[in-house]
Amino acid sequence: MQIHSLSEHLSHIVAKSLEELGVPQPSFSSLVLVERPSDQTHGHFAVPVAMALFGKLKKESPEILEKLEIANPRQLGECIVNKLEERPEFTSVSLAGPGFVNIVLTDSFLLSQLATVFSLVNDTSHLALHDKKITVEFTDPNPFKELHIGHLYSNIIGEAISRILEAQGADVHRVCYQGDVGMHVAKSVWGMRQLLAEQYPELSVAEAVDQMEDKPLSEKVNFLGKSYAHGATAYKENSEAAEEMKDINYLTFLSGQNTLVEQTGWEPQVDYGQYVAQTTQNYDEIKKLYSRGRAWSLTYFDSMYQRIGMKFEDFFFESAVGEYGIKIVREFLAKGEFEESQGAVIFPGEKYGLHNRVFINSLGLPTYEAKELGLAPEKYRRRKYDTSLIITGNEIDEYFKVLLKALEITNPDLRAKTVHMSHGMVRLPEGKMSSRTGKILTAEWLMNEAHKRIAEVLLETRESFSEAEREHIAEVVGLSAIKFAFLKQSIGKDIAFDFKESLTFSGNSGPYLLYSLVRIKSVLEKAKTAGFESENGYIAKHIDTVTNLLTQTQQKLSEIEKDLLLTLLTYFDSVKLSAKEYAPHHIAMHLFALAQSFNAFYGSSQILDASQLELTQLRLRLLSAIGTVLEHGLKTLGIATVEKM
Repeated sequence: MQIHSLSEHLSHIVAKSLEELGVPQPSFSSLVLVERPSDQTHGHFAVPVAMALFGKLKKESPEILEKLEIANPRQLGECIVNKLEERPEFTSVSLAGPGFVNIVLTDSFLLSQLATVFSLVNDTSHLALHDKKITVEFTDPNPFKELHIGHLYSNIIGEAISRILEAQGADVHRVCYQGDVGMHVAKSVWGMRQLLAEQYPELSVAEAVDQMEDKPLSEKVNFLGKSYAHGATAYKENSEAAEEMKDINYLTFLSGQNTLVEQTGWEPQVDYGQYVAQTTQNYDEIKKLYSRGRAWSLTYFDSMYQRIGMKFEDFFFESAVGEYGIKIVREFLAKGEFEESQGAVIFPGEKYGLHNRVFINSLGLPTYEAKELGLAPEKYRRRKYDTSLIITGNEIDEYFKVLLKALEITNPDLRAKTVHMSHGMVRLPEGKMSSRTGKILTAEWLMNEAHKRIAEVLLETRESFSEAEREHIAEVVGLSAIKFAFLKQSIGKDIAFDFKESLTFSGNSGPYLLYSLVRIKSVLEKAKTAGFESENGYIAKHIDTVTNLLTQTQQKLSEIEKDLLLTLLTYFDSVKLSAKEYAPHHIAMHLFALAQSFNAFYGSSQILDASQLELTQLRLRLLSAIGTVLEHGLKTLGIATVEKM
């Protein structure tokens, strides 16, 4: 049997009532929306169907309005109200304004919906995205550089969206696209060579690289960061060094190509050797620097993804897709879709109200644009997808408009499957980031800082915890603070990360949600230990035995309990909306509202009461459902939980 969320259930009730009035289903199938009003004094739910339906019937089926003797939206609303008043699920149904139908649910109906919570968290077979294959590309760091906070933001958003889509039944494939060739690599390799010569003057560059190999990964990554900063500064200030880097750039493209040949059996699509006039010795030196630096970077990235708590299913590299991109551009250059300009090949975006962009530069090398153009078909070749979602920072929005127009011309089928969404930047009070100067606030720094600050709180307040427990909790809670701070805000605009606000245990934060969940688990464990398992069995395991507990106890729900139930039972609507809009903040804010409602309930109610066994069982059932939803929501956002805090 298909299981519906509360809003879906109510939509079906309204739809059935309309059919009973003689309105055919096709007339209202897209119009029956059940919403929670901002002002709860009007009712638990509002159904704004009368106005839109009246307009549609007046245009398409006026005979229905004539039969019902309806002349305006309000009269149609009154008919709907009269029909819904017959339903046992509603305490009251009223009409507001020109046709808003407000509904108040009965206590028994609210409680009867609790069982669906436990079913919906496990059942995705009936959901909108069931069997849909979606490829999600995010993070996209450049080897030879450290992961900065922007990469962390992209990773957290991308992983959350991936999990949200999975929660709606989709088959999600996480991919990462990495820039392992280009001028940033040439600058890094040049910097590596210079710094190694200074650090190991008695050794050749090849021998010096071997010396670095035995050092800790963190030291090698730090060395790469310094190398890039050194190269970027020299490129800007020293014309001779800049020319050396341009030569190295060709060699890194050739190195990347040969690395793919050696590691994957790659068949080259472009002859980069034609551009290289360097000695074999110089090439061998550059290739060794390139290969080691690339390998160190990829190992470092993998360690960071593990720490964040996610894993990519596939990786793509500019060194490979750039070659495909060159072939595509040259093919469509011959068809007149691209143009030659000053030795380069450009896409004439101005024809389409955009701007022109270079796809193959005057050196004969692919730009970022050409590489992206080669990426789309390679993604599809590896895994046939229904949708390809690409998540980037919004600083490249204009670039992506041109790219997507070029993709539309070169591969319209894939363009139709491609969705680009962008996020803003992360701002911190500590200052701005710059990898060029080496003064960069890295992802690792932010994670370490959050860990340290939570650990300090635990050391002061949780003396009974072992050091290992404190370290584990600090890591999980610190990450929850960062993730929730990033995810609770709407994607698109810049966000400000504040340590005090994000690390609090009593506000709109990850630690607050984790603490609420720990509190729920603690109460449920106390209930079990105290013997509240009754003859019906423990409430969390045997929820069906208490479906009619409200009737048995003859006790009405308090306003706090009603608010808690309504917030709980509308959670899955937020999951659905988040998937539809690629917007994790809907879930994040719903979880915060649920935690607030739970803590208000916890502070005002005696949950374990031996003199009222039925009421205790009812409240334990409610807590079990809240805990299930909080855990599901946190997991869906990619936030791990702890057993104690």
